[in-house]
Amino acid sequence: MIEVDDVAPLLEEVSSFARGRVATEAARPEHPMSPQTVSALTDEALALGLLPAAQAPGGVGLWENLDSGHEMAFNIGLLRHVARADVGLAFAWHRQALAHRLAHDADQPLPQGSYCHLVGHHGLARTALARWLTTQDLNKEETALLADWLDRRTHATPVVLPQDWQTLVWPVWRQGSLHWQALARAQASISLCAPQHGLDELRLWRVSDAGPGGETWAAGPASMARLLTLEMVGLLAIAEGGLARGEEQVRDYVAIRRQGGKLIGSHPAVHQMVSEIRAIRQGAEVALAACERPITDIDLGLLAGLRASQHTALCHAANQAVQVHGGIGYMRDLGMEKLVRDLNMLRLQAGGVRELPGFVTGWNGGRE
Repeated sequence: MIEVDDVAPLLEEVSSFARGRVATEAARPEHPMSPQTVSALTDEALALGLLPAAQAPGGVGLWENLDSGHEMAFNIGLLRHVARADVGLAFAWHRQALAHRLAHDADQPLPQGSYCHLVGHHGLARTALARWLTTQDLNKEETALLADWLDRRTHATPVVLPQDWQTLVWPVWRQGSLHWQALARAQASISLCAPQHGLDELRLWRVSDAGPGGETWAAGPASMARLLTLEMVGLLAIAEGGLARGEEQVRDYVAIRRQGGKLIGSHPAVHQMVSEIRAIRQGAEVALAACERPITDIDLGLLAGLRASQHTALCHAANQAVQVHGGIGYMRDLGMEKLVRDLNMLRLQAGGVRELPGFVTGWNGGRE
């Protein structure tokens, strides 16, 4: 367990590693980290205990401790620090830690190099998933929708993964209910999607179950809701961390860039954009602070609504960061356009924010 007094020194170590190792490797945004670098940094994070090890659970790695506010503060802070250095790497570590959290909860062994993907081939199954998670009665149409949504053999699912991934853990529909499946890479039909929009350090794959498929085990609504909660908190933390780095770069730029004989920060239009970036980033910070509580105390329906508004705003702020820099904001070597693309890719994860209103409707007992 992580004690309250441990959080600050642990996060200082995370920050030091992120600044010293990750940021150094990510210093050239026009040249994303190679798969070999991603793998090497992941091995270092495992050795430091920042990520849960498959053979030695029970440490202080990401998503290993969830039962108190200060433990959740550590998880959120870890992702924010890493995302300030590199959004793509933070996302990969988040999905890897989710897989081992799931395996630990179910007492199912998973090999190192396992990653989690929590949704079906498109969207969030309208209202059906949320109604199933809250144990409401499903009609025939909703049951058929979930069966199709989680049909891994008929439909290929786009998944963002590192180059060297070995196992994908995701939900499937079996015998009228949801199960977890550990699909080894050798058992999957995969194709690489290129070019991809963002998260350049990783790869976008289309994955389907080539049969006979991997081991499966039953997943109750509580298990799925718990993982989806961590997914949404994690995505918000990564996006906020990425924007924090963008905001810092914006502040540095307006402090030295002059136009018309004066600093651009004194121009009303620039001042408004800088203020908007800061306000949006601070709003996300407040939203994350509300998640610093035991995982069982976080309402997934409220969190889904929060993510819909916050992540949309974060993407807008990233676009404003490009505009502050003018024409050079679109140049790859500056990093602002990469921030926009990375946050857009995060917005599409977990079904995408446009699907969240339907999810919230189902969570509250409604149907589309």
